[in-house]
Amino acid sequence: MATEYLNNRDFEKIISDFQRSKRELERFALLIEEMDDAIQRKAKRSANIEWNESLLLASQTAHTAAKNEYDESKQRLATAFYILSDNLVRYAKFHLIDSDDALQEGVVICFEKVDRFVPKKGRAFNYMTTCILNHFRQLYRSARNYNELKKKYHDFQQLKVSRTIIANGKEKMVFQSEEF
Repeated sequence: MATEYLNNRDFEKIISDFQRSKRELERFALLIEEMDDAIQRKAKRSANIEWNESLLLASQTAHTAAKNEYDESKQRLATAFYILSDNLVRYAKFHLIDSDDALQEGVVICFEKVDRFVPKKGRAFNYMTTCILNHFRQLYRSARNYNELKKKYHDFQQLKVSRTIIANGKEKMVFQSEEF
């Protein structure tokens, strides 16, 4: 799967299918909630609820179909994000970042940003690539800063033990005043 590439038109279609199925799933969930409320209100008044129950059953069936479509589109989208992230991990060699972690982070970032993608404003490939690369850069900066802080701490601990300072690549003894 690592040698596959994404066609931008197909990638945008996968994203739009996912967004559409997610909206449908949310819509049917709200309809079911509204039907339940209507049935409970009518049951308190001892009104006829057969029509509402039939609508509720139809909405639940449609919700199940929407859930299946959502899961299928989510799987297709995860595969596309995996391909994109894998290609970017191989392209952008950040030395302090583990490639497996970067691959997982890339897929997660894409899922976080997929709702913000608007096809009229730009191309999916460019948008998702920018999101992933920006996140990789942030991971790299965090890892670099952590390593620098760790090195400073190690040098400080070494200074406490040996009472020497390393300045310009040379060791200097730290003299302490004698206590009487």
